Amino acid sequence: MPATSPVFVFPAFPNDYTGHPGNDLEGFSIQFEQLIKEASTSHEFLLSGFNFQSNNFLDDELKTQYITYLYSCAAATVLRKKQIHPEYSAGYSMGIYAALYDAGSITLDTGLRFIKQAYRSLKSAIRGKTYGMGALIGLERKDIEMLISNSHFRIDITNQNAPYSYVVSGIRDDILEMLSLAKDEGALHTRSFPVSVPYHNHLLKDAAIGFAEKTSHLDIFPPANPVLSLIDQKELNTPEELRCEITRNLHHPLNWYKTQQWFVMHGIQQFIECGPSRGLVKNAKFVGLECRFIPLDGIH
Repeated sequence: MPATSPVFVFPAFPNDYTGHPGNDLEGFSIQFEQLIKEASTSHEFLLSGFNFQSNNFLDDELKTQYITYLYSCAAATVLRKKQIHPEYSAGYSMGIYAALYDAGSITLDTGLRFIKQAYRSLKSAIRGKTYGMGALIGLERKDIEMLISNSHFRIDITNQNAPYSYVVSGIRDDILEMLSLAKDEGALHTRSFPVSVPYHNHLLKDAAIGFAEKTSHLDIFPPANPVLSLIDQKELNTPEELRCEITRNLHHPLNWYKTQQWFVMHGIQQFIECGPSRGLVKNAKFVGLECRFIPLDGIH
């Protein structure tokens, strides 16, 4: 258990659920099953057949987002029951909805509605084109920008995870070609993500505006603790700020590296990854900051 108040970090959807870190967290299984049941009953989602071993929802982007959201909400709920309370909540990419739930700003049902409408709005906007996302490690931002510019790729740099770790999104064929060129330029590692939506890309701005209009009736309450923006590293303390953030989150680049720096500069050095993976824990090894990332199975 952390000695001081940590940050609860809520990741985006994973590549698989096998070996999930919540498996050994006391009380997690019961809480997760309860939320699955609640969501399936209120929304008529066919989520009750989810299985950690078979990863049976990974071919459905929307269901994967639902499962990840519910998993993250269950994890945070269990941690709070253990009297582990965060000083801040932070949502990495589409983990923003779980961050708002954890902070008490939205109900479980509202989070599901936000996720559903965001997915529908974005998918409608990209109809007719094939988009994707990818990651590369080992190049500087200027080198990536040059690759994009020289080849006229329809790609945005949409996140920075560490000094030499970046995420890009855009036209899928351009993503694949750019990742190949990046390897030739000395990138240590590249991979494409199994997603069809170019999250955090400027191409989604109009879709994000539509999303905001269709979700304006959903209630957002003041957070019990601040939520930190991954876009500009500002504290979000009002419903208006949070509503603006979930809209910007769809089409604006993030910077997880700067967000981690901000926390450390403000004296926070412990992070708990409240999700079904250890991706952010692994990423922290390359950040070079004096901080500790804890997966759920590291909570005792």
